[in-house]
Amino acid sequence: MDWYIPITILPAVGLLILSTTAQMMGLSSEIGGILSEKCSEFEYKISGLKIKQLTRLTRATTLLYVSAACFVLSGILGAVLLDFEVSKKVPEYVLLLGVVLILCALWLLIIYGINTINIRRMQHNNNLHLDE
Repeated sequence: MDWYIPITILPAVGLLILSTTAQMMGLSSEIGGILSEKCSEFEYKISGLKIKQLTRLTRATTLLYVSAACFVLSGILGAVLLDFEVSKKVPEYVLLLGVVLILCALWLLIIYGINTINIRRMQHNNNLHLDE
């Protein structure tokens, strides 16, 4: 494996981190808006679901950060250990770990997306009962 291959993946991971962080900030603001004043039982339930969503996003972002570190480490190890026959597999294992972490983060983001639609649907359905 060439040492620069893991480094070429970093811009894609960076975009995922940027996107996920923006979603976290928006969701955090939304939760803050709901909880800034006394809320109804339904709003309290929705804010609890949104806090779970924020937890998912935070975990996904953490996994993305660690995977980026794995890619950088894999590239560095690949360059440094280039001449050592004994440890040529170490950078590949670190790269594989980074890929697995990205897949886990993407799985969390998929769950986040599905649950976001369900929460919006609940809010939409409850909107009919606001005047009652």
